[in-house]
Amino acid sequence: MTNLGAPTALTIRAVALIAAVMVATALGGWRAVSMAATGPGPSTLVVNGVSYTVIHAEQVKGLSDADLGGMAHGVQSLVSDDKALITVTLVVAAGDSPSSYDASVLRAFASGPAVTPVGGTLSPGRLGARAQIEGSLSFIVPRNGAQVTLRAPGDSREVPLLQVDNAPAGAGQHPHPSATAPARATTPPSGP
Repeated sequence: MTNLGAPTALTIRAVALIAAVMVATALGGWRAVSMAATGPGPSTLVVNGVSYTVIHAEQVKGLSDADLGGMAHGVQSLVSDDKALITVTLVVAAGDSPSSYDASVLRAFASGPAVTPVGGTLSPGRLGARAQIEGSLSFIVPRNGAQVTLRAPGDSREVPLLQVDNAPAGAGQHPHPSATAPARATTPPSGP
């Protein structure tokens, strides 16, 4: 007599394994297609096949003119008290082919005209296929209580970043010391 039980069990396991692999492959393909069909997420902008995903945004608190003892006039690039410095952290990712990127094309909007980046860690460069890099951009926007959004050329969507605070009363109006000094009375010279 021959033992037919062993090959039958082996065949059933092989068929089950093949079926499991086919189901997993089909589900993986369906997931990839559905992700591609839905497009980028709500915090992602796409420019020339490169995606820029916002992962964090904050209004930077810094030193005021008073903190510097009124000596801000000699400091280059100091953000005045009627403006806010916004820092946006991004992940820049290439698609299925190598791509060049330039995050400086992104613009911030805060109830006014577009604001270009004033600095950051994302210099223009090139990414390999499916590669990504993380960095930041800085923007100076008015402190007017507005919702700040990020936009990209060629993309009609906008990514909400944060709401800036309101500047204190009188912000941005720094009178010159000679304009606020009291006028001194002059007396005519006395002569012989």
